[in-house]
Amino acid sequence: MELIAASFAFFSRIPVPKILLPEKEPPYAMILVVSPLMGGFLGALWGGIGAFLSLRFAALGAAWASAVVYVLLGWGLHLDGLSDIADGWASGKSGEEMREIVKDSRCGPYGVMALVLTFGLWTSLLFALPSWRWITIGMIVSASGKWAMCCAACMGNCPWKNSMAFSFVQNFSLKETAYAFICFVLIFFFGPWMWVLSFLATTVVGVLMSLWAQYRLGGISGDVLGATEVLGEILALAAIALFTS
Repeated sequence: MELIAASFAFFSRIPVPKILLPEKEPPYAMILVVSPLMGGFLGALWGGIGAFLSLRFAALGAAWASAVVYVLLGWGLHLDGLSDIADGWASGKSGEEMREIVKDSRCGPYGVMALVLTFGLWTSLLFALPSWRWITIGMIVSASGKWAMCCAACMGNCPWKNSMAFSFVQNFSLKETAYAFICFVLIFFFGPWMWVLSFLATTVVGVLMSLWAQYRLGGISGDVLGATEVLGEILALAAIALFTS
């Protein structure tokens, strides 16, 4: 419970009472391990709010409202990583030169384009799905995005000790991945076939993003983890929408 509370404190903007947090700083890898459970809770929140709003307003507007709620709950942290990675990728550079661009806090044209496309795809895909299923879809998709980060952390390494990702990635082994899978598989019972689709999609995203980051950037950074989470959610939504009548 302390690890889940710490995961909420790190990956979301939901206030966590200090009494729930561990007295000593927990291993950051374990905070990432339990993040699929935290993601499932956040997904239930934005999915539930969206489903409720769809009863009174147009479903597309409710989908956009869900996106706004998700950003306010903490998704903005990962969107920032996506925009930075988009700027770095568009630069055509690699290694340390690319990392300097990624570290720049300013959002370039490709970063803006990535955010616009992300919001457009995310809301359009959610709109294509029945609103009465949004709570379940939100739980599975958000948990899947966190699972994608776990896959990337397991596959790669972080050579920069001053990076936010260092404490998460360097100690994230196959053992932590197995623990994360146990946390993630608990979401299975809410929607088995949607969970399977999301699991396959986000595992592929996590592995490919890790390989790309190792090749182009030289390692896994916090921005890479954030971008992996967002891209994993988009692909999970797309997979569910593709096989939902």
